[in-house]
Amino acid sequence: MLKRISAVILAAAVASVGLATGSAANATTVDKPTVGDITINPGVVVVTGRDKVTATFTFVVGKAAKSVEATIAPRHGKAEALTLTKPEGTPDGKYSGTFPFGRGESAGEWKLVVKATNDGGTTEATKEFRVVQVWSTDIVRFGVGPEPAKFGSVLTASGRLVIHGSKGHDGLKNQRVTILFKEKGHFRWKRVAWDRTNWRGDFSVRVKALKSGWWKAEYDGVKGFTHGSSSDSDQVTVFRPRPPKPHDASRVVDFNASPEPVKKGKKLSLTGELQTWDHGRWDGYKSKVSVWFKTKTGKWTYVKTAWTDGSGEFSTTATAKKSGDWRVVFAGDKDTKPSTSKSDWVLVK
Repeated sequence: MLKRISAVILAAAVASVGLATGSAANATTVDKPTVGDITINPGVVVVTGRDKVTATFTFVVGKAAKSVEATIAPRHGKAEALTLTKPEGTPDGKYSGTFPFGRGESAGEWKLVVKATNDGGTTEATKEFRVVQVWSTDIVRFGVGPEPAKFGSVLTASGRLVIHGSKGHDGLKNQRVTILFKEKGHFRWKRVAWDRTNWRGDFSVRVKALKSGWWKAEYDGVKGFTHGSSSDSDQVTVFRPRPPKPHDASRVVDFNASPEPVKKGKKLSLTGELQTWDHGRWDGYKSKVSVWFKTKTGKWTYVKTAWTDGSGEFSTTATAKKSGDWRVVFAGDKDTKPSTSKSDWVLVK
């Protein structure tokens, strides 16, 4: 009897081990879902005006995900959930979502975050993209004067560059503005000078009045930041004064200091022609002339002496140290009366 009971207990124990072994054999491990093939179109979202730019986000999910969600967010900003279009008939496959970017979305780095979950856990995948806000600009209050202008005199071309940005209408600082000129009777605009805007967006350039025509200012814009803009044109009439009377005896003509503007420490080229009245006409005169310089608030200061050739022409150089006016003086001699050239303003950067 005792042997029979022991045999029954042993059989039960063996059966129990068999059941446990069978259960372990039937258990399976569930893998976490996969997320891949993430694309963002366009890769850089560029907002240029009031119209919104729609970006499309796509990715592929595998391993039988039970839930999938995607969000986008700027750096240090609030996340926005994407409404996703799911694959048909199965939780695996290609998902897509869109988002319209307008003026309300901040510029800079953004991040797409995708989370896919099943019984095996959650998989998270990310991809960064960039949003660029490009703003329109205007050049306002542009004008050139004084007018009408005497030939060879100095004109001032000035205005203000403004940006229509996130803070509204405001001056745009430290931007290059180019001054263009179109001669009367011609169709081609030529770039003749430039300046950088100050902290208020203001610019001001001195230019020579050599011909009648139109002036305007242009801003090329900065890629990924601002659109370019152009001012209205301003017409200036240039007149030539009557030539000196014969009894003035001498004159300095065609005086020019160039280039302008010029970098500090660079050489300026000073050219012109000394003439005297001789037998009913103006003729070149060989002699010496002196070069003088004056800042806006300073006094005329002697710089150097130059000699004219047999045709009365002279050419010399001087170092550009400060912005100001240059001129040439002929002191006269026993046969000829003195004369002074027109002054020529040069901006030193």
